[in-house]
Amino acid sequence: MRLKMKAMIPKRISLVEKKPLEMADLLVPQPNSKEILVEVLTWGVCHTQLDEIEGRLQAKLPIIPGHKIVGRVERLGLKATRFKKGDRLEDQDSPRFGWTFLYRHY
Repeated sequence: MRLKMKAMIPKRISLVEKKPLEMADLLVPQPNSKEILVEVLTWGVCHTQLDEIEGRLQAKLPIIPGHKIVGRVERLGLKATRFKKGDRLEDQDSPRFGWTFLYRHY
């Protein structure tokens, strides 16, 4: 049975004060052979994502805001060797440009 996670996702582009975000139950993605699955312990929404939610920047829905994360490695693909299960991580990324760097967080 696949695990589920909760996420706040925008259902429409609107000012945050108008509550465009709704709680959704989503399936937890399975990592491919070179990927890891990170359990998110805490996260933040950057100003760029707020601009997307509120329509000041173009966004393609659906998106799951919150990419400034601290988390723990939960699962690893067979060829994912940089980290091990239980490692704490933080990210530095640019979702608009499609890259993410993960760093061990001690």
